[in-house]
Amino acid sequence: MIFRYITVRNKVLESRGAILSLMLRGVEIVWSLGFYWSTLAYDFLVGRDEEVVPYRARQLRNLLCNLGPSFIKAGQVLANRPDIIREDYMNELCILQDDVPPFPNQIAFNIIEEELGQPLEAVFSRISSETIAAASLGQVYRATLRSTGEDVAIKVQRPGIEPIIYRDLFLFRTLASFLNGISIQKLGCNAELIVDEFGEKLLEELDYTLEARNLEDFLENFKDDPTVKIPGVYKQLSGPRVLVMEWIDGIRCTNPQAIKDAGIDIDGFLTIGVSAALRQLLEFGLFHGDPHPGNIFAMRDGRIAYVDFGNVAVLSQQNKQILIDAVVHAVNEDYAEMANDFTRLGFLSPGTDVTPIIPALEAIWQNSLGKGLSDFNFRSVTG
Repeated sequence: MIFRYITVRNKVLESRGAILSLMLRGVEIVWSLGFYWSTLAYDFLVGRDEEVVPYRARQLRNLLCNLGPSFIKAGQVLANRPDIIREDYMNELCILQDDVPPFPNQIAFNIIEEELGQPLEAVFSRISSETIAAASLGQVYRATLRSTGEDVAIKVQRPGIEPIIYRDLFLFRTLASFLNGISIQKLGCNAELIVDEFGEKLLEELDYTLEARNLEDFLENFKDDPTVKIPGVYKQLSGPRVLVMEWIDGIRCTNPQAIKDAGIDIDGFLTIGVSAALRQLLEFGLFHGDPHPGNIFAMRDGRIAYVDFGNVAVLSQQNKQILIDAVVHAVNEDYAEMANDFTRLGFLSPGTDVTPIIPALEAIWQNSLGKGLSDFNFRSVTG
């Protein structure tokens, strides 16, 4: 992301006003996070750190919401990482995946009209008065097309979001440069590269025309698969800040009880989900980069549906083959070659001694045979 980082740096340092705005944003972030960490330190010192966990977890979620889209997105990422964050905090951060405070309807409707170049009433016969979902970068409304009577989802980007994200990414990158030595020594990873990858995907998600193209690619890939539903996209009604898609009438996977109550075969649905994920990874080499429960729906006929294609990643033919090899090595209990697969995939640096990893892999995988996903010690794997 060197070229993109240069672009970010140039934007946030382009004028005295921009530099002042950057400095004020830095003070806001440092003050907010510093105050929160000080409360955690106080809890620990007085010995009440465990009893106030539910409150502190909610406090963290609200703090990330207040700090804006970059921090909300970071919270969403952490919500899928049980190897990094404890379960009670993780469960609270999961709320960020589909329940973020929305911005006012009138602002959203003005943005839609600006992108369409005509009044809402000319295109839609009906539009919901409340958001159906609100996320880090935008929010969604349900509407009906006047021309065809079809129900659609309208995704609208949050106003003034780009300058905030540019400032945050610059600050993240600056902090990462100071922490790089520590992260390489303690975690075995480059902090700057982590920020670069996070920033690259975040900036891609700001362009809804790119998401529209991703949708078309997924539609083509799954066109002959009766178990997977990809929403159609109305490119003629979409633009950089507005995306109009086919409405998905399903149950969001953030509500597993509702899926059971609908009489959907859970085991069958999970099998379809695994199959769809493996096809993305091993067959197409194009996969959904943000498949959290808020972006996956269970259709009432048992199909799986995906939404939010702003974060999509490509897997090379070489890496597809290595992943297939890793599956074969796991089935054959060839843990030495499985450890080498980590190097071939780039998870480990070339020349890394994998000897200590082999017995750990053997213990983890053999201990997991015949057990469910909830019994699988993911923290041990990443450790």
